[in-house]
Amino acid sequence: MLVCYTGGGTLGHIYPALAVHQALASQPGYSCFWIGRHNGLEQAAVEGAGIPFYPIQSGKLRRYASLANISDLFRLAVAFFQALKLLRKMRPTVLFSKGGFVSVPPVYAAWVLKIRVVTHESDASPGLATRLNSRCATTVCIPFAGSEGSLPPAKLVVTGNPIREALFSDEDISRFGIVPTMPVLLVLGGSQGSSEINALVRENLEALTALAFVIHQCGSADYQGSAHENYVAIPLLGPELGSLYRRSTLVVSRGGAGTIAEILAFGCASLIIPLSTATSRGDQILNAQRLVDKGAAHALFGEVSKEIFLQEVAYLLENPDKRGILAGNARALAVSGSAVKIASLLR
Repeated sequence: MLVCYTGGGTLGHIYPALAVHQALASQPGYSCFWIGRHNGLEQAAVEGAGIPFYPIQSGKLRRYASLANISDLFRLAVAFFQALKLLRKMRPTVLFSKGGFVSVPPVYAAWVLKIRVVTHESDASPGLATRLNSRCATTVCIPFAGSEGSLPPAKLVVTGNPIREALFSDEDISRFGIVPTMPVLLVLGGSQGSSEINALVRENLEALTALAFVIHQCGSADYQGSAHENYVAIPLLGPELGSLYRRSTLVVSRGGAGTIAEILAFGCASLIIPLSTATSRGDQILNAQRLVDKGAAHALFGEVSKEIFLQEVAYLLENPDKRGILAGNARALAVSGSAVKIASLLR
């Protein structure tokens, strides 16, 4: 069985597909390749998993008027023919799309070549790429019942969101120098970092490090090293992230579906600060609101002041009973075996 994986935009599109790859890796006769966009971080993650990577053009699918739409339509057309050439040559058994704008041309090329397509949506509502891809897919995987939106009901399968197996290994985190007697505040801004969350942490650093030992994933673009006591900044966390989830007292995060799936799987108490509709389609807001409604997280929406941020973090760090309720409700929402479920649909 030859599987073509496609998707990109952030590592949130890459890691779930890698989890599916890991679930299939031991199957006799299994092989795979990846069609993605020109991006060093994504390509490194894919090739690091031993998967051949073929980059194609990528254009953004905007829902608003912009002159850039003209040039991006050209890029999408080029990407379609690049994908068509690759797929005609490789002839995979099935194409698995994890979404993002780069996935649309390969999905439509696969449909033209009559290659079976399975696509997966991670968020609480389907994005434009998934809605477009669903027209060509035989199966559309969604994270939970109620997240289907306008997707075709006959194609839907609830699978949850796959999580990398590497996160469940016991990694050495001694290099972070965590003070054993202190609570741990784990701050995550996604694979690309979050300038908003980074600023909130840096503006409150003295107060935060008096409350907890802070481990701050800030992204490579906005990385600022610091020798501040009880504080470690790092551009991007690797497999040690799972051990840090287990050690954390509180997680502060964006509302990306991948990170939320990990928070649920590890049963973490969390404070979610989703991207606003000014910079996103609002998917992170819906992801966060679902957890709030289920009593599985606290969230701060809209413009967040440094005072409100510190007040909320301090409240949660100082209230173990509240954190226990959030963690328990988070664990109850976790969906296990997602990667295996999707792998079974690809076979």
